[in-house]
Amino acid sequence: MGRITPEQAKRRQELTEKLRMRVLTINEAEELRQLLEMEKNQATSLGDVIGALAVLVLIGLVIDYLSGDKR
Repeated sequence: MGRITPEQAKRRQELTEKLRMRVLTINEAEELRQLLEMEKNQATSLGDVIGALAVLVLIGLVIDYLSGDKR
């Protein structure tokens, strides 16, 4: 996989904010998960362990959101 583009990074920020506000649609959540997977792979390939772990936490939040656990 290639590097995440500036447009994808901007979209990830938008979707992450929607996740934080709990107004993400199912399709947007899946899109965010895919973008985060790309970012995780990029961080891992660059040896950025901390960055990869941070992205994994966000992926976990997306999975939690998708599971419908609205605590």
